[in-house]
Amino acid sequence: MTISREYGAAGLGVADATARILGYDLLTEELPRTVAARLGTSAEKVSESGTGQRSFTERILDNLEAGTPEAVSTKPPLPGEFDETVRREIERTMRERAAGGDVVILGRSGSAVLAGMPGLLRVFLTADRQWRIERVMETFHRTRNEAAADVDQLDAMRRKFAKERYKFNWGDARSYDLVLDTSRFGIEGAAQLIAAAVRNLEAQ
Repeated sequence: MTISREYGAAGLGVADATARILGYDLLTEELPRTVAARLGTSAEKVSESGTGQRSFTERILDNLEAGTPEAVSTKPPLPGEFDETVRREIERTMRERAAGGDVVILGRSGSAVLAGMPGLLRVFLTADRQWRIERVMETFHRTRNEAAADVDQLDAMRRKFAKERYKFNWGDARSYDLVLDTSRFGIEGAAQLIAAAVRNLEAQ
């Protein structure tokens, strides 16, 4: 399954809980390391690689998997050719790992990359905007205005990237099999609902 999320909607927490409940592998930090090994570079450079100039929030997008504090690189952007090579390798790695089944893939445009794959469940996590802002403020020690700007910028960037690269409507309920509000159900509740959906599909 793939889990996409609005920024601050507790994607990592839900993905981790879902993988634990189902006994699935969780593909997050492992992905940059695998790609780095294939390309003969470092996981840090893979995580930094992406699209265009990198603002504070853009670096968070590549380096964080939904709300867990980690170091944010201040290094200059890498050349576009390297970025594109990394992106292709990320896509190939995701497809290979998904083909083995029983894995939760968080972010990295997985819903778009794996669209049409048999047995795929695509989940999107949304949440009340103020709830998300509060989480960002608490996690990253941002002011309310800074956190609000981060939330809006990151969501807009994800939407734009998915549209331009994959012609995919990020955040549109019609692009997913299951959409959940984590501010209503909580992390564990959302994970339980996703697990129930998986078991229902397996039973069919």
